[in-house]
Parts: sequence; C-alpha cells; structure tokens
Amino acid sequence: MILDEKRQTIETYNKSVVDHAKKFDEMGARTEDILKTFSYIKKPNPKTIELGCGNGRDAKEIIKHTNDYLGLDLSEEMLRLAQRNVPNTNFILADLESYVLPEELDVIFAFASLLHSDKKSVSEVLKRSCKALNIGGVFFISSKYGHYHKETIDKEGHGPKTYYFYTPEEIERIAPEGLRVVFNETQDFKGQKWFTVIFQKT
Repeated sequence: MILDEKRQTIETYNKSVVDHAKKFDEMGARTEDILKTFSYIKKPNPKTIELGCGNGRDAKEIIKHTNDYLGLDLSEEMLRLAQRNVPNTNFILADLESYVLPEELDVIFAFASLLHSDKKSVSEVLKRSCKALNIGGVFFISSKYGHYHKETIDKEGHGPKTYYFYTPEEIERIAPEGLRVVFNETQDFKGQKWFTVIFQKT
C-alpha cells in the first residue's frame, strides 16, 4: 500500500476505534474458522500469530487452543483495546507488511487484514510466512472477493480506508511453491462477497 494511503487507513481506525470495535464484536468471533484451522495441527500449544488482531475479538477464541499466541496490529488504539479486552496476552504494535515473523510457527491467522495490502506486499507476506512455518503449518486468510483492484472507501463516514480486492485464485497464484491450498470457501456477508483460504506448508 502507498504510504499515505496506509497512514490514512490507520488514522481512520484510530479515530473511530469505538465504532469499529463495536462492529467487529457484533459480527462475532470467527469461532468455526479458528476451530477448522487448528484441526490441521496435531500438537499441543501450536505456535500461533495473528496478523491484524484488531480489538482482540478473535484472540479470545484463539487462546482457547494455544498458550503460545502473539497478535500484532498497526493501529495503536485497536491494540490498546485488545490489551484491555484480552489481558495477559501478547500483543505488539507492528506492520504485517514488514514484520519479521518468528521461526517455527504452526498457525498464522489474517482475518480481513491483508485486504489493506497490495499484491506485491501480500506476495512478500506469503513468502515470509512460508519460510517461518513448520512443515504442516497453516496460514488462514479471509478477504473481500473481487478481481484484483484497489478502492478507497469512506463507507461509515469515519474517514477513508484503502482496500485491495482479490480472488482465491489470485492469492494462490502469488503464493510460493511451498504453500498449497487445503481449504477454499466463498461467503456472502451483508451484500459483500468474501473468501476464505487455508494454506498448508508442504
């Protein structure tokens, strides 16, 4: 994402954190997706990272399956909420596009976070993720469905946010050779088409 667009998107999240958090909570945690993702890992306390943890909505569910969790986000205000909502849990302020992932990961979650990154950045995240994951490790991605393009939207009147639309096939094409798709699903949510992809490292 262009630096000015990224800064603008972060600022929109920061200044409207209460409304965004309320919307996230009303949608509910991705409990079934979290269960499905962990079903691919047959070990206790898999090493898990969440790229774009927001207000900690999904972290509450993820930590039921592991004691080894780290959530990162680029919005200071969202992170502050996450730390309050899910105390005694590891959260850090970091940019998923440049963050150096820890080694020997088992699970990576990206719930509606890569949709703020362009194709080059997503490709780099996938490459770094493949390198960081253990064999058999998984990477869950959910994003807005659409042939690749960019939109800057101020839908709720909080300020502009920049989104990148992808299809599952486009995500698969830019993924490195070591990641294979083990799950792929599309859904319609309030008139917007979304997709879910789970990669596994071979």
